Amino acid sequence: MSELAGYPPRPNVRPARRVYSRTYRVWAYVLLWTPIAITVVGIILGLGLFAAADADPTHGSSALGYIGLFVWGGLAVLSPVLLGSFIAGLVMLIRARS
Repeated sequence: MSELAGYPPRPNVRPARRVYSRTYRVWAYVLLWTPIAITVVGIILGLGLFAAADADPTHGSSALGYIGLFVWGGLAVLSPVLLGSFIAGLVMLIRARS
């Protein structure tokens, strides 16, 4: 209908890119790297506790193995939260970069 009224055609212009704040990008990195750090520390701590419990044959060191199991159980329970945080941070980072 604009052709009939004598108006020129609309230019083919891309919409303006959304600008995300520095705080948004910082939170993206925090949400991305915090679950990675917690998981790595938990796995290393659990393995270290297992190794310490296995190295000493006395009865007092068996508690270290149970603490290692407790740490890994905590990681298993927290895994949905850690995965959700990682995915949210990844999506935020992709949005901020594009």
